[in-house]
Amino acid sequence: MQIAAPKQERVPDNSTEALLRDARLHLQHRRWIEAAKGFLQVTRRQPNCFEAFWQLGLILNHLNQCDEALLCLRNAARLAPRHPKVNLVLGAVLKKLGRFEEAAACCRQETQIDPANADAHYNLGLALQNLDRLEEAAAAYQRAVDLRPDYADALVNLGSVLRQQGHPEAAADRFAEAVRQQPQNPEAHWELGSTLLSLGRFEAGWTEYEWRWKLKDFTTAPAQFAQPLWDGSDLGGRRILLHCEQGYGDTIQFARYATLVAARQGRVIVGCPQPLRGLIETIPGVSLVVTSRETLPPFDVHAPLLSLPAIFGTTLQTVPAQVPYLTPPATGFLPGLQKMPGLNVGIAWAGASIHRNDRNRSLALDWFQPLFRMDRIRWHSLQVGSRAADLKRLGLVETLCDLGSRFDDFGDTARAVAALDVVISVDTAVAHLAGALGKPVWTLLPFEAEWRWMTGREDSPWYPTMRLFRQASPGDWKGLLEHVGRELQALSPC
Repeated sequence: MQIAAPKQERVPDNSTEALLRDARLHLQHRRWIEAAKGFLQVTRRQPNCFEAFWQLGLILNHLNQCDEALLCLRNAARLAPRHPKVNLVLGAVLKKLGRFEEAAACCRQETQIDPANADAHYNLGLALQNLDRLEEAAAAYQRAVDLRPDYADALVNLGSVLRQQGHPEAAADRFAEAVRQQPQNPEAHWELGSTLLSLGRFEAGWTEYEWRWKLKDFTTAPAQFAQPLWDGSDLGGRRILLHCEQGYGDTIQFARYATLVAARQGRVIVGCPQPLRGLIETIPGVSLVVTSRETLPPFDVHAPLLSLPAIFGTTLQTVPAQVPYLTPPATGFLPGLQKMPGLNVGIAWAGASIHRNDRNRSLALDWFQPLFRMDRIRWHSLQVGSRAADLKRLGLVETLCDLGSRFDDFGDTARAVAALDVVISVDTAVAHLAGALGKPVWTLLPFEAEWRWMTGREDSPWYPTMRLFRQASPGDWKGLLEHVGRELQALSPC
């Protein structure tokens, strides 16, 4: 009888090649953590293995572990400095970390290694744009488009830079080309829409503006109602919910349409944040104001507030600009301003810090200091939020009457605004409120202002009592406020 030989247990292969093989397999099946552990083991055994550092860096970047990814990619670049895309990915990680100078240097090195790599030029443009080196950024984006004419993201960013430089018509052309190249690209449509609106081309602009709901990072989630979207037809007594979106200023600006909706035989319900409730209730035609989507009353159709201009076919000539369309509520905070010779002027110098363009639209209270020395003007702060602390920080509590610290809601703000002679505000809700109340308001705008203020105008079709003061060049608050000072001097009684 033949006796079978005993089976031998398979000894695990812990060689570097085996670890690499297993890590590659995990990577192929998108098992990121297992792949990362495998490549990490290889780097410890073989510190000169480019593949391990490179793949580990890519995985860590994918997992948004940017500091760790940076270490691995730097090692990969050390081992193979001219390997395709190493500097490109390294630059992308540095950009995520906000290290834009280093990111630009890496991307520029990639363009030298591979001049025909459109992605390298595009990423160089991103880094330079974040550094406000707009001319260089535009050149980088243009090179990316030259290499890849259907590169929609590069076209969109090129348009953005051109608009920042004060060339909105050229920007609109780039956005339109991006839409032609990628008809389903929401960002291209959104940028085209906002630029057309800034140019006064409202009919096409409102249509493109509807693409905002498809943006990945849009500030307001699309409404999920069973009821249909209103098409603008006669409502015949049906109940319509007008719901707000974006910020307080947007709600104030477009709540005026509630009166037009009511004129189409609708029972108008407006949904808005609690701080605006008392104001919105004063709009003619509003039947009910609600402040929570959890307890909505019955309604038949709905519409977002910023879709109403499109529904009504608003043109530059038909903007509903009758003011005031809001009234300060009868009860609440009373400012009790003294009636003395001179001007009572209220100021708001900062908006919400979460706004994507806040670094450009808000300014330091310090810039106002020369104005505070003007005769026969009494200054009042309308500022709320964290920036109200600037008063104490700069020792201005005796110079400005702090009204803002006593506001509980926008009804309180409205009563204060109504008691003032002039309001001076950056692009924030206070400017909209003063305009909606029909008060003289001077709005201070950055060089690249939001679409609603259009381009090259000193007035607003939305607010007849508003004057627009624009920076002559990016960041030039000094020159703008000197202009404001001269106009105040002319306005102030002798």
